[in-house]
Amino acid sequence: MKPVSKTAYYCCGVRMQDAESRHPIIGDNYAKQLLGEQGLAYWQEFKQFTNPNASNVARHYIIDQHLHYLLGKEPDSTIILIGAGLDSRAYRFKGGNWLELDEPAVIEYKNNRLPPAGCPNRLTRIAIDFEKEKLADKLNSFAGVQPVIFIVEGVLMYLSRSQKEALIQTLTSLFPKHVLLCDLMTRQFFNRLGHKIHNKLLAHGSSFTDLSSYPASIFTEYGYQLHSYTSTIRKARELGIMRIPKLFTNFLFKKFLEGYSVYHFIYTG
Repeated sequence: MKPVSKTAYYCCGVRMQDAESRHPIIGDNYAKQLLGEQGLAYWQEFKQFTNPNASNVARHYIIDQHLHYLLGKEPDSTIILIGAGLDSRAYRFKGGNWLELDEPAVIEYKNNRLPPAGCPNRLTRIAIDFEKEKLADKLNSFAGVQPVIFIVEGVLMYLSRSQKEALIQTLTSLFPKHVLLCDLMTRQFFNRLGHKIHNKLLAHGSSFTDLSSYPASIFTEYGYQLHSYTSTIRKARELGIMRIPKLFTNFLFKKFLEGYSVYHFIYTG
């Protein structure tokens, strides 16, 4: 796998740790199966990052909550995961038509460990070399599907401005109406709280890029409407997996801690 693809091991390890805890938040019982021996070895280097790991759990939980609500309203929705990694939502959720796109090595690995044939929902996996192939070519046959929900989790911080614009242009041109769930981090948050775990990711060949003070602005510039955003730090505290005084989250550092949040965007053409 490419270095950035291996970060999926980290996210999966976080979910495995949660599933094996006394009081699981996500309860992803497929995580350990997906991780495998190679993934377990990768995960060992990240176990000590208690707060970032809690934030990662909160991120996944927030997106799960959005999906439960959206699928509750429209159970036949198509859910498209860009850079799906080792996500197992297609197996854990009731309803939805699921489409997962990622690098060929990730798709091959995932098919071997958790075959689509065993999924209770309709699941399609598509291999794409993001550096050489166009996302539009892979999604063209699904253009205009309604309703559609895009999940771009743990991906955007690795993309340049031009790569984000290309992604947005593809989604908005092929799907004139859709929901987008994604996580965004500000430069200020990264400089204060994100650099330690980033150094570990950097040692494995992955690096954040194009962090800005207003990461949501690129989406609103292209016509997205911001429906809501939820701080992963505040949610982790609410869930009891991160210890931060309430005074800090609600007053002293409220705006700063919103610097890493899950965003719910709506695009209506």
